[in-house]
Amino acid sequence: MRVITKLLRNKKRGISTVIVVMLSLVLIVTIVGNVILWSYQMNQVDWEKMQESIKIINVQETALGVLITFQNDGSLTSHVTSLWVTNSTIHQRYKIGTFISPGETTSELFEIITLPDEPYMTKVSTERGNLSVFLTD
Repeated sequence: MRVITKLLRNKKRGISTVIVVMLSLVLIVTIVGNVILWSYQMNQVDWEKMQESIKIINVQETALGVLITFQNDGSLTSHVTSLWVTNSTIHQRYKIGTFISPGETTSELFEIITLPDEPYMTKVSTERGNLSVFLTD
């Protein structure tokens, strides 16, 4: 009986090494899997950003506000989130939420925007981080 007990004690050392190796492999596979998944997601975000192409075609002041015409030449819907109107003395940012479908040209009236004296620059940014600039003479 004592002989069997000694044999089992000696074999336990080998089992603990195997358990440590198995847990280490599980940890390594989990870390590598997360890095690969994160890399794929970042590539997807970059691809979407490259597929988006937004332009400001015209900025016109009307009696009701400022009419801005956007054109989306990209293959994805663009979500315009911010608009800046600047000249040499004024720098104003406006929060907007305009969606423009692929291939669409649309005009939107903004009552809250006031345009400064010319020349000025109108700039918009999208949710994906792309910019478009419209300059007046």
